[in-house]
Amino acid sequence: MAHSNQEIPRDQWASYLVGISQQDQIPWVRVESIDPDTGDQPLADRLPLKEISLETKGSDSGAVQIIVGREGEELTHRILNPEHIFAELDEASGVLECLEIGEKSGKTLIFFESPAKT
Repeated sequence: MAHSNQEIPRDQWASYLVGISQQDQIPWVRVESIDPDTGDQPLADRLPLKEISLETKGSDSGAVQIIVGREGEELTHRILNPEHIFAELDEASGVLECLEIGEKSGKTLIFFESPAKT
């Protein structure tokens, strides 16, 4: 399967992330934190995406927040100083497969999959 990567311009982050959160069929996600000092750290595996958003006000302005999980069992991961967002798309269908949110100390990868996949 061929993939294409595109950088999301900073001025479009908020609307792009809201668009992911508002998809009709919310995908399942796997979230990994990649840090050069500590290596790959799995944060969530095959959990429903509740929300992904950009904080636009207050002292956390500019932070990206990812909320995954089931009711009462949510996990929140925050990227406080994101520097870039890349979307990896399936070239044939245009479906989002992975979102990379980079910061100075590493990056967070969010892998999207349909709940129908096993």
